[in-house]
Amino acid sequence: MNDIIPKTIIMKNKIKITARIVFFCFAFQSQAQDKETIAKGISISNFEVDNISDVEIKVTVNYSYVGETDPEKFFIYAFPQDGGGNSMSRNVNTALIPLKTGNNQVSFTIKKHLKNDDFTSKSINICMLAIKRKIYCQEFLFNKSWNSTIKHPRIISFTAKKTNIIKGDSTTLEWQTENAYNVSLYGERPNVQKVKPSGFVNISPKKTTTYRLNAKRSLETYTREPGKNMYITITVDSKPKLESAPEIVFFKIEPQNIERGEQVRFYWQINNAQKIQLFDSFGEIMSDIQDANKEFGKLQKINGEYMENLDKSETYILKATNNFGSVKKIFKVTVKGKKID
Repeated sequence: MNDIIPKTIIMKNKIKITARIVFFCFAFQSQAQDKETIAKGISISNFEVDNISDVEIKVTVNYSYVGETDPEKFFIYAFPQDGGGNSMSRNVNTALIPLKTGNNQVSFTIKKHLKNDDFTSKSINICMLAIKRKIYCQEFLFNKSWNSTIKHPRIISFTAKKTNIIKGDSTTLEWQTENAYNVSLYGERPNVQKVKPSGFVNISPKKTTTYRLNAKRSLETYTREPGKNMYITITVDSKPKLESAPEIVFFKIEPQNIERGEQVRFYWQINNAQKIQLFDSFGEIMSDIQDANKEFGKLQKINGEYMENLDKSETYILKATNNFGSVKKIFKVTVKGKKID
């Protein structure tokens, strides 16, 4: 028997397709039946489609059926197919409608799974079946692009202000997403935090850590949706790396002219030093090694203060040192006469 291509009639938003029917007849429940009798009693015609949206259609057909019926075992249903005749039923939701004898009209709503990728079908297949065994199928040509109206989540950017830091320092992570309603930031295990779709956070990792930003469409806390991921590694150096000699920002002594026995105060600020020393004419007064383990350490800023009472004029030297060299600054304090009570 030769296949006949259905003639298509387009009326406004409805598509009506009529076709001569190709019969696929099968014996069911072990009863041999005359093919000619089944051919006279089984048919599907008057195929109509309403386009509800990009992801949903309503299919209506007339059908005639002669045979056994059982609302739990005999059904009629519809599903899209690709150009090669392969079923795409797993990509959509469609109902199984109990099969009835006689002449009937039935409608099917076919809706794409929003979590699945977009696809295109070339036809709609209408089938009568007993449990999982097909009794008869009729294919109607109908091209359809099933494009989700809900867009997939996307991570536009995920950056760090600094990707290399010294242990104890901090940096800032920033991100921007779209179409994402469930965004999580994963860091040092087991640390995970829910964050806004776009935002920033300050971090201070104790060791080199890879951070993962995960963006999902689903609002559910626990979902199988994998979402989109982007990664950033923050490298943490345990020892400092100095690149230049230290800098004495200021070194002040107040007052610089005093009476014998009065007190003077010393103030200083130093950048990038590993060791600070204060000397007078007798030698070293004090040393300030900032690292608790007496090891050299990178010190971005050191604020210092010292005080003492003087009976004679004195010259002071402040010295700052690191692996690249040392700098010093000299101040003289003048002591005059006797202390005034």
